[in-house]
Amino acid sequence: MVEQSFEVEGEKVTLRATEPPASTTDAWMRIPVVYLHVFEGDGADVWQRLRKGGKQPMALVAVAPKSWDNDLTPWSSPPVFRGGRPYEGFAIVQLDLLEREIMPQAEALLAQHGMVPSFSALAGYSLAGLFAAWAATQSGAFERVASVSGSLWYPDFVKYVAGNRPNPAVQRAYFSLGDAESRTRNRAMRPVLENTRQVAERFKQLGVVTRFEINPGNHFVDEDLRTARGIRWLLDGSADAAPTA
Repeated sequence: MVEQSFEVEGEKVTLRATEPPASTTDAWMRIPVVYLHVFEGDGADVWQRLRKGGKQPMALVAVAPKSWDNDLTPWSSPPVFRGGRPYEGFAIVQLDLLEREIMPQAEALLAQHGMVPSFSALAGYSLAGLFAAWAATQSGAFERVASVSGSLWYPDFVKYVAGNRPNPAVQRAYFSLGDAESRTRNRAMRPVLENTRQVAERFKQLGVVTRFEINPGNHFVDEDLRTARGIRWLLDGSADAAPTA
């Protein structure tokens, strides 16, 4: 297994990839590369889940943003928790950093081991799931996106998606939510189920192969398992696109 870390403008990036078979060491091996923003850690838990669930060659690039609340939100918004700070909405800066610095460095590391991307995907949980869904409308760098328990309650996000199409490069989109996530005392977050349904339906109507799944539990249950499940669906080009909820 390939495992290397580097820093870009204060953000730690950890790349993990399956080693090419010995028979392919003299030729380029094309593998899917998944970029995943992480709240804590370096993506090892998700990687372990992915490797247990299948042996498909792939790379996972975990990115730890400097500010989870600010770097992954698409525009500024008041806090939704009592005593919390406003969201600054620096997602456009984070997306630029991802495309301009992180992705080229990750691809250069893979090239050192004889690997090149067959396609690039973007996945995330919670606010990182919001970022992935938003980035699908902003960037042509990703062919597949996964918004896992995404914070699609974010103010005006459904309205934004209604007026902005996914980039033509986006071919597949995965959305999921826990069945208890909308049953929260926080009024700002209660629309998350209906919002996620609407966003997923919008992607589907615009020709993106889309899946929406409901998982058991609230927002804080099985984050690594749910994330790996979404990534696996992105990687499986033959997966059934019909929604399960």
